Amino acid sequence: MKYTSLIYKAIGLWVFLLLAADIKVSIHPQIHWGATLSVFILALPLLLRLKYSLVTPIKLFALFMSGLLVASVLLVSFTSENPSYGLSQSAKLSIILLGAFPLLLGNSHLIKIGISTIPVAVFSNLILLILGLTASPVFAQLMTGDNRWGTFFNYPGSLWRVGILVIVLAAYALLQRRRRVYYALLLAAALTLIYFDSSRTGALLLFLAFVFSALIILFERRHRLLAGVISIVIILAILGLLCSIFYNNEEQVRQILPQRVVQTFEAILMGNYEEADHTRYEMLQVAQGQIQQNPLWGTGIGNTRVNTNEGPIVVHNAYLQVWADLGIMGLIAYTGLVIGWFIWVPSFFRHVRQRGDPVERGLYYNAVFILFFYAFSGLFHPLSTEWSEWITFILPYALFARALSKDEVGNAKPSQLLSRNLDL
Repeated sequence: MKYTSLIYKAIGLWVFLLLAADIKVSIHPQIHWGATLSVFILALPLLLRLKYSLVTPIKLFALFMSGLLVASVLLVSFTSENPSYGLSQSAKLSIILLGAFPLLLGNSHLIKIGISTIPVAVFSNLILLILGLTASPVFAQLMTGDNRWGTFFNYPGSLWRVGILVIVLAAYALLQRRRRVYYALLLAAALTLIYFDSSRTGALLLFLAFVFSALIILFERRHRLLAGVISIVIILAILGLLCSIFYNNEEQVRQILPQRVVQTFEAILMGNYEEADHTRYEMLQVAQGQIQQNPLWGTGIGNTRVNTNEGPIVVHNAYLQVWADLGIMGLIAYTGLVIGWFIWVPSFFRHVRQRGDPVERGLYYNAVFILFFYAFSGLFHPLSTEWSEWITFILPYALFARALSKDEVGNAKPSQLLSRNLDL
């Protein structure tokens, strides 16, 4: 029993480390892989004893697409300029998507541990931000010239990604008047991380998260037409008020909101997409040109790059990058994996709506939003073969699939996922 408890705590700590994306820089570039190997060796006897349930359509679909993605990376590597790099990346994806992913998909206890660790990561980063503001820049500091903050765990670009993982859950729980103090603190912590990161993608997704939460409430109360109409009118009125405030008090708003967010959206509204982000605009041109030259077979993972002042960098659009790098098979596999779950959305909502516990429903709604966030952020970020990127996909996907499973492994309800003390 003590061994099992120790292993579950070790797995929780492992997930925490994976969410701390930039300890790869602040401590060691291979720390996530070292932690993975250590936990796997330690947990192997337990993992072999656990029961797994993988024979459901959505789980089989996810595993098939995962295998297809790994195969596409592997096959294209043999014709690329750097085959050894492609082989190493296919090996890393195999460990993540064909090793850890099935374990999480098949066992509810492992899902529980992973999901319950996310709020710990949010509050930990908030504490580091406070310490950075009040004590020492070792904990957190401005890391770029455009006022973007990062912590010891998460640098700009990954800090907001931790915060966005709990926005819908916290907002929904507050609307349902459940554990108000806890979820108010969780929401405030997540908003703080997103604000200090000053991410344009994060700002847009934050808005979409609140819209999604409001739509969920309307979905659950669809028989109350009047309440729905009033809610929509209130949302539109708030948006109109915000636009009016920005129009009449532009300078004051500029001082409050992150500057790079304001400048980017201004350029987009003016139709000047190149000025909004010149580097990303050039990336799209390069990727499209490569696809037009060879739409069926890619050049090898990571080979579609753009020259910048900081050196060549991969295209920051996962869909175009995968198409250019891995060809049509890779594109089908990747889009099928990160978007294919949408086929089960109607069934998912029918199952979740029947759950009596509001916190349980909130966890499931949060999972589907994180999947949307992952698919959406692929428009602005490249394909990764690192744990820190994929853990934010495989955990919510496993929870999403759990909602559709009739033969769930494990007796703990999802409503207990955030209340179980892991003593991390």
